[in-house]
Amino acid sequence: MDSAMKKENEILKQQLKSFQEIHNILMQLRGDMTEKQKGELICHYFKSLSMSRETTLFIKNLKTDRLMYRASSGKESSRYSGSFLDTGGLDLLKTEGTELTAAPSPAITVHTRKGQYDFHDKFVAAVPVRAIGKVYGVIFCEYDKSFSLDDRMKEEVIAVFLDQISLLFECNAETEQLKDKAKSLELLYEIGSKLSSIRNEDKLLEAILNLIQQNLQVDRCSLMIIDEDKKSLQIKKAIGKYDIDISKVKVPIGEGIAGHVAMGTRPLLIKDLSSERHLISHVPKKHNFRTNSLLSVPLVSQGDVIGVINVNNRKDGMPFSESDMDLLSKIASEIASILQRSYIALQLKKTRELDSDIKKFMA
Repeated sequence: MDSAMKKENEILKQQLKSFQEIHNILMQLRGDMTEKQKGELICHYFKSLSMSRETTLFIKNLKTDRLMYRASSGKESSRYSGSFLDTGGLDLLKTEGTELTAAPSPAITVHTRKGQYDFHDKFVAAVPVRAIGKVYGVIFCEYDKSFSLDDRMKEEVIAVFLDQISLLFECNAETEQLKDKAKSLELLYEIGSKLSSIRNEDKLLEAILNLIQQNLQVDRCSLMIIDEDKKSLQIKKAIGKYDIDISKVKVPIGEGIAGHVAMGTRPLLIKDLSSERHLISHVPKKHNFRTNSLLSVPLVSQGDVIGVINVNNRKDGMPFSESDMDLLSKIASEIASILQRSYIALQLKKTRELDSDIKKFMA
């Protein structure tokens, strides 16, 4: 057997061994493991494939589009816990392929609860994990010096591994979406239960706002009603701590966030408040907004806006999503019906009292 054939056989043996390792890891990933344990297993194996100093896994949150920390191959887990990866607007996640060429990347930042970490003095590679054209996660590799993976066999093994775990990521994403839908349906069911069991309007609205606060995980939730003169909004009910006397708050229609929403029939989702400064110019004490995301939804009855419901300050610091907006819009429809029924009942009461007064006067 000549040397060329021996070399080819050796390569085939190494490939077979690598594919057997991938098979074994996939069997473990499909077993009874926590999501963190699965992430750590992926990181440790990918670290050996990429020959990196440290490997970290970030999973894409489909509601917020942020790459959230899941696991690491080493001590970085304590530093990155609760963080998300910011690729600085690079086309990193849009390109095809599994290239592992590392280079200095000052644009890439990891945001944590304690601060930010950038990599201006390091060499990094971020490899997207895709399934059916969508990015479901990123494997982030750190190196001590400039590095390029020139081993074709390693590249093939990496490509096979990424292809296989992408299916796992896709299944996890679908599971999370189903959980979110189930949670939304459960919330709407609870609100329906409150509608049938609580007759007092004030207590009913308070119960609904409490459910919104618990399910959307927000610090504050407020319900604003348009005055009879239809020129301003006043807070009817609010949940959470406020630094101001909310009973005295009046927002002119067309001004501020709630006033802007009250002018139309469309909800307003702001993921980054800093980019909408014209909308917060009339909001007192702007520092009340601890997060940069908020959601404001109009209460529409018979085609007319009668109020606005607002939520802000998510406890996890994440921006609101389109699914949050859809859910709050459905709840707003129920609240609008409650207020409309209350208004009709009040008008009937006034009519009866007027009829009674007329009869007394005519007697």
